Amino acid sequence: MSKYTTGEIAKLTDVSVRTVQYYDDRGILTPSELSEGGRRLYSEDDLKRMHIICFLRKAGLSINGISTLFTEKNPEQVIGILLEQQEKAIREELSVRERQLALVEGIKRELGELESFSVESIGDIAQIMENKNKLRKMRWT
Repeated sequence: MSKYTTGEIAKLTDVSVRTVQYYDDRGILTPSELSEGGRRLYSEDDLKRMHIICFLRKAGLSINGISTLFTEKNPEQVIGILLEQQEKAIREELSVRERQLALVEGIKRELGELESFSVESIGDIAQIMENKNKLRKMRWT
């Protein structure tokens, strides 16, 4: 069975050595054994676990959530909850970003209609956009 050093695990999973060490410190990826010189050695199963950790981190799950998943007796329930929470957080962030994008687009549109620009123009644009939103809401109701 193959044994991997911290550096090899890092290279195979495209993370830094420090990340592997951090996961070890957090207890979610512990080495299968230590060499005579005290080096951490990881097994094939440890490599698979590291791939799972990296995959879940790419999905945005927290280290605490991943740790809970590995220690839980019913991981299928935990992963469902974690994924629901992550989906909700991403949707909320996406909603915020969409509002920010609409605001930036509105500012750019209003700036394009100005004959001359000054920093004070931004305050005027803010007032115009706020009034347009109020009018839109009034029309909607």
